[in-house]
Amino acid sequence: MLTKSAAVAGFVLAVCLLGLGCSICLGAGKADIGEKAAWHDDWYDELAEGFDYTLRFLTYGVLQEPAGTSQNPQNAFLQIPRYFGVLALRPDLYQNFKRLELSVKPRMNLDWAAWEDGIRDGETEFKDDFFINQWLARISITDTLFLSYGRENLQWGPSFLLSPSNPFFRDNGHRNPKQEVAGMDFARLVWLPDMAWTLSLIANTDQGRQEFLLQDFEKSYSAKLDYAGQEGYAGLILSHNENDHNFVGVFGGRTVTDAFLLYGEGNLSQNFTGLYPTAADNPLGADMRSVDHRSSPVRGIGLLGGSYTLSSGPTLTAEYVYNGRGYNADQADKYYLLRKKAANAFHSAGRSADQIHNLSQSILARTMDPGLRLLRQNYLLLQYRHHDIRDVLDITLRQTWNGDDGSGQFIGMIEYYLGDHIQLFSILNANSGGPDTEFGSILDYQWMVGLEFTF
Repeated sequence: MLTKSAAVAGFVLAVCLLGLGCSICLGAGKADIGEKAAWHDDWYDELAEGFDYTLRFLTYGVLQEPAGTSQNPQNAFLQIPRYFGVLALRPDLYQNFKRLELSVKPRMNLDWAAWEDGIRDGETEFKDDFFINQWLARISITDTLFLSYGRENLQWGPSFLLSPSNPFFRDNGHRNPKQEVAGMDFARLVWLPDMAWTLSLIANTDQGRQEFLLQDFEKSYSAKLDYAGQEGYAGLILSHNENDHNFVGVFGGRTVTDAFLLYGEGNLSQNFTGLYPTAADNPLGADMRSVDHRSSPVRGIGLLGGSYTLSSGPTLTAEYVYNGRGYNADQADKYYLLRKKAANAFHSAGRSADQIHNLSQSILARTMDPGLRLLRQNYLLLQYRHHDIRDVLDITLRQTWNGDDGSGQFIGMIEYYLGDHIQLFSILNANSGGPDTEFGSILDYQWMVGLEFTF
């Protein structure tokens, strides 16, 4: 087990390597030896008092079943493993020193995977990965003005299905809290004029750990205004990126009674990114292409939700989402027809078919991620959540329906605490719907079981 004194010593060494220790030593060199020794003791004591850490160790296994659809013909395109296991070390280190706050979240993952179908049937694979998912340096310029730079996972808003008011992240982390959202790099200037209002200027300067498979990362610049009152809260964010993508996001909530909360979230955007099935002069007769920015209308996503907490403990939640950028029925038919053509051409062999094979592979990559937060237009989420059952058990049951194609996704999460430091968890993700539906396209189910140790 990592002791606090050892962790403090390691973090102090890291700070010195970054230059903080060097500047302190230069200042101390002006004093006599006795004063310098005493000053160093005070400095170390202050660092030790301002240091904190959390050490988490996760080990889990996953059983999953690839869906037999045109998006992943014979599991040859996505090559999804049948089994995989993970060992993950996740330390979070924090240091407060006068007006400077530092944090770093290094990660170590050891992954094992095995295949039972597709072109990799019978294969196994082992990978190791070492990286920093998040880090932050923040200076308190005054008691109400803060400047920071680092790699962060910036999330806000009350919604579970998605956070449409967030221009930076498509994943809000609620689908599987054991799989961390990859951080991106941000510079932020935050001003708190009073207890109720917060103004943030945000520059998204680098993609960090986020992956952009088909589209290049684009820097963006945003202004965010937050209000928090006794009975409600609200937020407004204005954002603009290098590709002239203009974005307005809003969110808010109000406590109707002690048990009933209403909330909403949404966005409007112009020149938005997204791929749509379009007729094309190629062997398949169509392609996935972006809308023409010059004629792109303003479209948005709206979410309305509410939660009610019963006297017995559980909280019931409902959310409805309208996705104005999603496919209508005609676009969806063209999308699935093109995906079927691409899947049929994917296994073409011979030199004469190389061009068609490469085209089909490119189209399947774009149908897998067309750059839309949701594929269709109407969604409903219902959730049952009960925490601290007998002080040891948390249960979350969530069902999402696609109102346009009838497909659905069930997520069940159970977390059981085996003492103060060990948690047993199980997360089931079961998808329903035919091969030409959103939730039925990739996986039939995924079941994760594991242990999390926290110190």
